[in-house]
Amino acid sequence: MANGLKLLVKEDHRLPFIEFRTVFRGGVLAETAETNGVTMLMGKLLLKGTKTRSSETIAREIESVGGSLDSYGGNNSFGLNAEVLSSDFATGLGLVTDVLLNPTFPDAALEREREVQLAAIRSQKDQLLQSASKLMRRGLFGSSGYGLDPLGSESSVQGLRGSQIRDFHQAFAVPNNCVLAIYGDVNTANVRAAVEQALGSWKANDSLAASLTLPEPATTTSPRVSETRDKKQAVIIIGYRGTSVGNLERYPLELIQEACSDLGSRLFLRVREQLGLAYYVGAQNFLGVVPGYFAFYVGTMPEKTTEVEQELLKEAELLRSEGLTEEEFKRAKAKIIGQRKIARQDLGGYAMTTALDELYGLGYAYSDHEDVRYEAVLLEDIKRVAQKYLNPGHQVVALVGPG
Repeated sequence: MANGLKLLVKEDHRLPFIEFRTVFRGGVLAETAETNGVTMLMGKLLLKGTKTRSSETIAREIESVGGSLDSYGGNNSFGLNAEVLSSDFATGLGLVTDVLLNPTFPDAALEREREVQLAAIRSQKDQLLQSASKLMRRGLFGSSGYGLDPLGSESSVQGLRGSQIRDFHQAFAVPNNCVLAIYGDVNTANVRAAVEQALGSWKANDSLAASLTLPEPATTTSPRVSETRDKKQAVIIIGYRGTSVGNLERYPLELIQEACSDLGSRLFLRVREQLGLAYYVGAQNFLGVVPGYFAFYVGTMPEKTTEVEQELLKEAELLRSEGLTEEEFKRAKAKIIGQRKIARQDLGGYAMTTALDELYGLGYAYSDHEDVRYEAVLLEDIKRVAQKYLNPGHQVVALVGPG
């Protein structure tokens, strides 16, 4: 549209529902150590009142038509999701528009949501896997970008002020930073006309590019990081710098992740079943707008951490030297392609995926061709990518457990 808003519309008349997905670039990439957590806090406060509606009115209006309305804040983006029956399109669009354009961020609601977010941060300390993941990220990325937690830290969230939240909203909740997907039982021409009337006067932020300058990667890493918890369990995560959503090497890495994560994986069979060293074990490939990370994780007994770490390092070396077996490769490829096909049948999830792909510069149709990209990965690509990314000279070992 003229103000920079990108509108995606998909007609799907199988069921009388409409899905709204409104996404913006933001998240930890738009935060500093001092403002860490502002994206998530701002997202929650969007639903706590506008110039013409209280939070109770917003909840009553959406619930009266059997719909749903919620917000989110993450690593790379934030946004608003809504679902209504097709007969209630005007109600859904009206609420989404009002919440986005006219939030008041009431002080009382700010304090309540601040306490909720602080409680979530504190509860993470009891979750060893989450704690180890945060620790590993800080070791890889330092105190900026993906080294920050979307929830924020206790000190940063406690220090956030209403003026900072309003400034963040004014800077990032703008049409030239927004993709709006409206999918379902709709008429495209009618949707376009309604959106232009509702959002056509929404003012762009001409200085947005300066606000979205991506952080430089940390120049140094901490190869070993640890924290103590009064628990009878320990978690080890070995993390490596990874790749971004637009890099085709993400597909071999995702196949490695899949081959290392299910109940028939080499990690599960070796570390848990054969050696009895783990409560759980797997891998994660975190893709970001800028390069993310690839990691192996294990929950184990505190006295077994050294042995478990050595086993993980051996498995990483096997992936670098030998890659996957043909059986592992075929099974991972078939499973992940099947999962993606099933996921595309969920209209709300599909609307979110296409909106984010458009937001990140991949194009709204990017996910439609994922199967071809997975099929194009060759067995030799696995070893090549493993040698590139599972670099022992650039790894971080994070351990959380008893002292």
